[in-house]
Amino acid sequence: MLFTVSQGIQPASGEASTDSQFLEILTEDEMDGYGQKLDNFPALKRILSETGQYCRAELLPDCTLGTLVVPDRQNAFQSSFSAVFYIAPRLLLLIVPDGSRQPLLDSLSAAEFQESGSIFQLFFRFLCAQIRGDMLLLQNYEKRLSTMEEAVAETFPREWEKNINLCRRELLKLHAFYQQLMDMCEILSDNDNGLFPDEYSRHFSRLSARIDRLYDQTQMLREYALQIRELYQSQMDLKQNDTMRMLTVVTTIFLPLSLLTGWYGMNFDFMPELRSPAAYWILIAVCLALVLLEIWYFKKKGWL
Repeated sequence: MLFTVSQGIQPASGEASTDSQFLEILTEDEMDGYGQKLDNFPALKRILSETGQYCRAELLPDCTLGTLVVPDRQNAFQSSFSAVFYIAPRLLLLIVPDGSRQPLLDSLSAAEFQESGSIFQLFFRFLCAQIRGDMLLLQNYEKRLSTMEEAVAETFPREWEKNINLCRRELLKLHAFYQQLMDMCEILSDNDNGLFPDEYSRHFSRLSARIDRLYDQTQMLREYALQIRELYQSQMDLKQNDTMRMLTVVTTIFLPLSLLTGWYGMNFDFMPELRSPAAYWILIAVCLALVLLEIWYFKKKGWL
C-alpha cells in the first residue's frame, strides 16, 4: 500500500509530483516481486532474514535500512511489533509480517503521524511512539518490586519466587530492547550517508538520550529485583536456622530423659531403686528438674 507524505499521510494517486515523498507498507510475501526495484536489494534481503530478532540500523551510501522489534508491554517475551525499514531520499518502506499491516495502518492514523511533513519526520515520530509511556511502565515495575519486598518482610507467599523471577526476566528483555534501540538511534544520529536532514541528527541524539535514561532505569530495577531476591533468600535462611535451632533445643532437652528411661528400663534384678516405694516419684522429680535446668540455661544463652 502506497501513501504520500506531505502534511499528512494520504493514499497515493497518479497526480503525485516528482518531488513527493512516499510511505509504502508491504508484507513479507509481497516483497518477492517488489524488492528487485530497490537499490541495495541484497542487503535488504539479508535484513529480512533477521526480522523478529533484534533492533538494528545500517547506513548505506544512498539508503538506511534495519529492523525494529518492540516487546509487548503486557508480555515482554513476545513482540508487539516487528518490521524491516528501508529509507531512501523519497521513500520510507516498512515491511511487516502478514496480519500486522492493518494494526500498523490503524496506529499511523493517529494525529501525531498525520501532521508529519516528511518521511524523516514520520519515521522519527514512529520511533518516539515505541517508548511512549515506558517511564510509567518502569514505575509500575518498581511498585511491583516494592510490594514483593514488603511481602518478604511479612510472610513467604507461595508464588513469590516465581513472580520475582518473571519480573527479572521481563526487565532483562526490556533492558536488551532499550540497548538495541539506543545503538540504532546513535547510528542514525551519526547520519554518515547524509540521508537525513541535519536537524534529525539532533533529534535522534535527543531520542537516544531519552532511551538511555530508560535503559538506566531498567538497570536499576534489575539490581533492585536482585537485592529483593537476596533478601528473600536471607529470610529463608534465617527461618531455616530458627527451625533447626528449635529442633536442636528440643532434642537436647529430651536427651537426658531418654538416657534415664533407657537406664531404668534395663532388666537387672538388683537395682536399688526398683523396690523403693518412692522411686517412681523421685525419677519424675529428677526429670522435671533436668528439663527446667535446661530451659533456664537455653534462655540465658538466647536459644529460646
